[in-house]
Amino acid sequence: MNNPFTLSFGKKPLQCISRISQTNQIIDSFEAEIPSNQIFMITGVRGSGKTVLMTSIAGKLRAEEQWIVIELNPSRDLLQSLAAKLYSIPELHSEFLKARLDFSAFGLGVSIEDAAPVTDIENAVELMLEHIRRAGKRLLVTIDEVVCSEYIKIFVSSFQIFLRQDYPIYLLMTGLYENIYDLQNHKSLTFLYRAPKLILEPLNYTAVRKSYISSDA
Repeated sequence: MNNPFTLSFGKKPLQCISRISQTNQIIDSFEAEIPSNQIFMITGVRGSGKTVLMTSIAGKLRAEEQWIVIELNPSRDLLQSLAAKLYSIPELHSEFLKARLDFSAFGLGVSIEDAAPVTDIENAVELMLEHIRRAGKRLLVTIDEVVCSEYIKIFVSSFQIFLRQDYPIYLLMTGLYENIYDLQNHKSLTFLYRAPKLILEPLNYTAVRKSYISSDA
């Protein structure tokens, strides 16, 4: 049986067109010279394609030279993970060494002689973001299936600070309705109400397949 998404001819069903439109909406917003939004939340019931949409967007931006794309695990210390992943990128690592940035306090690299070690993880990420800005690049962070955990709350609070400092960092999160609701209703994260939310309806695969078959007939 052919996968309806791999057929070569005929018109795309409206549900597929909607996904393409949503993908372009986010990418166009992130790539604007002066972005109107640097955060999007994708929500919907299980099986609605949240992760697929996020992965598609991340893949398209990762293919562009100016973008750095980092995927974070919501069950881990997100700031620590972000710093570690940025430090492991060869071109950034060499720049951090040239700038004599000592991140050894977080287990990143070794201590640098006569350099004061950075001891606050939020400050460490800010220093890294400053080098990304100077390099003319943009950073996309993706987090799949967020919940209102302590790690997520700390990260989103820090992200709000990064935005105020005009760093080129962008955030794309997916989550179930109830988890997104709990997160944006937390007393310190109400700014998330201003973040655009894409609500995905479940894909009707039978209808999609029939639409392709009828358009090929």
